[in-house]
Amino acid sequence: MIHALAWFLIGYSDGLVYWLINLTEITGYMVYITPVIIIYIIYLFMFCKISLSTSLARRQIFFISFAIALFFFQIFSVGEIYTVGYIQVIVMIGVSFLITDLFKENEIILRHHFANGIITIHYIICFYAIFSWIILRVVGEDISLYIVDFDTLSGFAANRTSGLHREPSWAGYALASSYLGVLITRPNRLWLPQIAYLLAIGVTGAGAGLIMACVFIAQQVLINRRGNLVLRLGVLAVLGLLVLVVFSGRISEVLNQNDPSSQMRLESTTVAAEVIAETFPIGTGFGNYQDHAIFDPTIWGGFLDISEATYYKSDVLALNFIAELGFFGIVLTILFIMNFSSRSNVLVFVAVMIIVLTSGTVIQPAYL
Repeated sequence: MIHALAWFLIGYSDGLVYWLINLTEITGYMVYITPVIIIYIIYLFMFCKISLSTSLARRQIFFISFAIALFFFQIFSVGEIYTVGYIQVIVMIGVSFLITDLFKENEIILRHHFANGIITIHYIICFYAIFSWIILRVVGEDISLYIVDFDTLSGFAANRTSGLHREPSWAGYALASSYLGVLITRPNRLWLPQIAYLLAIGVTGAGAGLIMACVFIAQQVLINRRGNLVLRLGVLAVLGLLVLVVFSGRISEVLNQNDPSSQMRLESTTVAAEVIAETFPIGTGFGNYQDHAIFDPTIWGGFLDISEATYYKSDVLALNFIAELGFFGIVLTILFIMNFSSRSNVLVFVAVMIIVLTSGTVIQPAYL
């Protein structure tokens, strides 16, 4: 129970955290998450006798030195930067290094606890997403734990639920993350978790979640040695048809260019490319993106109120790092992505790549 609660708070409590941010007006996602991580690591050392690799300290020292050098480089080259935000990013990446090492070095000790904890978490977040959608459709009230301010998202209809998460796309990342955990730890008991996952992804309408669902299920069916290849391809076709039915409305909107979410993502990449062309290799400096970005009001007026969304950049993390940090943004992106490389679990790396290309922030709990 302690392990499940800790993993839920670390990797799946973004809705709760943003609710607390609104309540307390104390901003900074990592302000709330970092103490939980520290307490849990101390608990593991005291009661589970875990260990960390000898290379972790060297990697963390290198990364911290790189981050400090990059901070002063930005100060000297561009002047003022958003220091608090930069520290949060560095802490988040450093924590991802720590957690990855923790599970690699202590797989035998933690696997059983994780298998039991992640299946519970998966069912909880799936159920609440589905339940929220039912209430939204029947009563017209969104009982999602955190509700995005739609006054700043002028082009988005409030007809998608986010369940326990910050917004529907974050719900998609969380659902994919929990299902991937179940897939890795319980590969032979997947039908019920899979059905719950597809239904929850369907009600959130998360495009990235749909992409990851297709990748996970295709990989699962194709490597399964039960039945011949024709049978497995038939099962894959049936599952593909199910996905098309569940997502028919969202897919139709995207193909007809009536979906503001996908349109905004595409437009944001164009803006980011222009910023990179102007400022590379130095970059704008962290937090200075909007000082250089040109958001055409005739286009963006239907998407987002930029005057309210003062920290909005693009919806692609790699482009944001490069735009703000220049050449060193490429280095930071590579360091972050390679932390998740694994020959034994290629799907983890694939999932991270999808999130990097569809989410504009590294402060994304699904990474953890």
